[in-house]
Amino acid sequence: MMAPQWQQARQQWSQSRRLRTGALVVGVFLGLHLILGLSDRQRVLSETYGQQATMLARLGEASRESAWPQRAAQAEAALAATRESVPEVSSAGLAQAELQAWLTGQAATAGLGAPQVRAEATLDVPGQPELWQVIARLDATVPAGQLEGLLRTLSAGLPWIQAERLDVVAGTEMRLGLIVRGYYRKPSPSALKARPLEPSP
Repeated sequence: MMAPQWQQARQQWSQSRRLRTGALVVGVFLGLHLILGLSDRQRVLSETYGQQATMLARLGEASRESAWPQRAAQAEAALAATRESVPEVSSAGLAQAELQAWLTGQAATAGLGAPQVRAEATLDVPGQPELWQVIARLDATVPAGQLEGLLRTLSAGLPWIQAERLDVVAGTEMRLGLIVRGYYRKPSPSALKARPLEPSP
């Protein structure tokens, strides 16, 4: 059954120049497509190899530098100094009291009228088990021209006390609502051990 069909196909192939030309064109097209694909792949592989070789050379140079231990010591010292700059408090309640006192002092320095300060509960800082955070709110009246002074005094607490929201309502007297977040360092284990025991009631 297949032999006559095969003979017919061979006869058409030998008699039809157009069929042979079309097949040749398709073959050339597929060959070019394959060559271009291989060329692109070779280019990508060459670029990847070049990038990896460059990175390997840089890592080799970095490993030969003698300053890395000194840089690591400097980074550790800077981190320790940053930690030490966070105010330390001995309890969660004292963290609230510290932030309330700080806000009350800023209100007095700025000359605010009838300041009211409320602190929320002290919470742990996610990812930083050695820190507490406290959110507090200040409500007060602002005499004319005193708002800029308040903003300047608030910057004294950065970065460990940050203003999160400031609402100012103009009227017969300007009213202010300020929400701040303060960060405090928990006492070290050695400090807790050294603290004298409180007498039982």
